[in-house]
Amino acid sequence: MFMLVASTGKSTFPVQSVNSNVVKKTVFVVEDHPAQQKMLQVHLEEMLGNYSVRIFPSPVEMFASLKEKPFVIVLDHFFPGDKTGFDALVTLKKKHPSLPVIYHTSATDEAIRTKAMELGADQFILKDGASLVRLRTALDLISEQASKKGFFQRLFGK
Repeated sequence: MFMLVASTGKSTFPVQSVNSNVVKKTVFVVEDHPAQQKMLQVHLEEMLGNYSVRIFPSPVEMFASLKEKPFVIVLDHFFPGDKTGFDALVTLKKKHPSLPVIYHTSATDEAIRTKAMELGADQFILKDGASLVRLRTALDLISEQASKKGFFQRLFGK
């Protein structure tokens, strides 16, 4: 643990304590728009502070890094070419069924939401003015579920 200090020239006083031993959860963000990438990275790493973000502009690049075992994947729907987030979601859930996926898209079509959930998305978040709040809520819920799952695994050995 270390302390950030401010100085008035004559005296110093603590501003914030920071625990340097906190293990941050890795979040993979699969998003092709640079502005969205940066916004999500800043929000998760700096605003929330307990996440380390890896940005991938396409699902193909993300798949090559799955050995890092992310805590959660935030997956967009639209990508250049003929593949969508659905294709990545199907592959993810076949190979890593317990890996949480948050489907994060600007697509307002209810059929897209329905299909994403049917394919195994843990959460569906529409990109709008409140999406960062909903993203935090989704991450908190996934964290809570993971801690309960870990508790019962320790308790019952399953």
